[in-house]
Amino acid sequence: MQPGSWSALLEQPHRLSAVVVVLGILAPAFAAFITATVLPSAIVEIGGLELYAWASIAYAVGSILGSAGSSVAVRRAGMRRAFLLATGAFVVGAVLCGAAPTMPMVVAGRAVQGLGGGMLIAAAHAMVREMFPEGLWPHMLAAISAAWGTAALGGPALGGALAAHGLWRVAFWAMAPITMVAAALTWRLLGAADRREAHEAPVPFGRLSLICTSVLCIGSIANTHGVAVRAVLLGVALTALLLALRLEREARVRLLPSGMLSLDKQLGKGYWMIFLLGMSTTPGGVYVPLLVQMLHDVSPASAGYLYAVQSLSWTAGTFMSARVARERVHRVIVLGPLLMASGFVALFLTIASGPIAAIAGALLLVGLGIGTAWTHIGAVILSSGRPDEGTVTASMIPTTQLFAVALGSALSGIIANQAGLARDASPATAALAGAWLFGSFTVVPLTAAAIAWRLRPAPPRRP
Repeated sequence: MQPGSWSALLEQPHRLSAVVVVLGILAPAFAAFITATVLPSAIVEIGGLELYAWASIAYAVGSILGSAGSSVAVRRAGMRRAFLLATGAFVVGAVLCGAAPTMPMVVAGRAVQGLGGGMLIAAAHAMVREMFPEGLWPHMLAAISAAWGTAALGGPALGGALAAHGLWRVAFWAMAPITMVAAALTWRLLGAADRREAHEAPVPFGRLSLICTSVLCIGSIANTHGVAVRAVLLGVALTALLLALRLEREARVRLLPSGMLSLDKQLGKGYWMIFLLGMSTTPGGVYVPLLVQMLHDVSPASAGYLYAVQSLSWTAGTFMSARVARERVHRVIVLGPLLMASGFVALFLTIASGPIAAIAGALLLVGLGIGTAWTHIGAVILSSGRPDEGTVTASMIPTTQLFAVALGSALSGIIANQAGLARDASPATAALAGAWLFGSFTVVPLTAAAIAWRLRPAPPRRP
């Protein structure tokens, strides 16, 4: 059996492990896409339009907090108990949202659900590192991307069907059974063979609180008005983040792997690329559906599925890239950001003039670029971490991505609003906002390409 082949995932002992990892990702992924579809129906029934944006902000803050704190939970309770805890939080949050009589309870439920979802995603990445040989890491990361792609395609359709029949509450509960199945399989799979010896470790409440504060401020930037208020929020966010990093350097129990932010180390280069590519997903996700409706009279459903092109091409890119031979991995890692930059240039040129097919082609380039590089960057990170920091190294991949998405969404909102989109919904203003948005973000994948040029994957270590 070739350890790097797809067939290896379908054979014992990897088959059940692969199922657990995919199910652990699938539930929070579907929850994210379904919720975005059914929230408008919830507003119609229970009100709370002024809190609409906070449902997403609460989920984002909870997800980053759960993902960042997952390594602490594993150290204190072991992997399978941590997975069970994450499942419990996710299910409780789903129940709160589905039973909510008011919008404040939906926001609270989304925060709890995000906490569990972030822990599940981080635990799935940790399982990839701990339960699979290194040759299978790119394939498992591709499987994780496929789970997100499946949710991007099926989530809006399922959520739309439930909302159309007045069953928006069921949409929140729909993914809970999948999570519970994943937890039961994890409990059986790990059992007494869970190699992490649970031990008492202090919970870094201070650093987690500072991270939470930073994300909360970043998430609030796009939903506030006034340059001064946004500047204050951004300042508080950066101050809280820098203070958390300072405390991290002096801490005995680490939240971040050693060398995570260093551009002189393989690990740091990998995380910076994850951060930059994660940021690059946001302008299309946040504004393409809105802009094509304003500029090209596209229906909301068609606009949503137009953006799904990016997610689906991301998935296609990961599967094609996972088959690349090791000696060509460096070229693929450089090619990915360049494809993304080309996609942003194409969006800059076509978002106002069209045609829709050209916009879809530009989104395809962006998604294909992410998928081309993503799995190999993740594999570089997993192989570059210290052996005693395996769990925290793996869990910080989704944490970095989630933080980048939050920051990218905030920056997208600032750029679009400065172009006048918040005050004027005319086609001329929408065209200007699109040009500024995609023109500005072209710098992000180009920076990632410069880092990728210096990122040389190391030869595989002996098992």
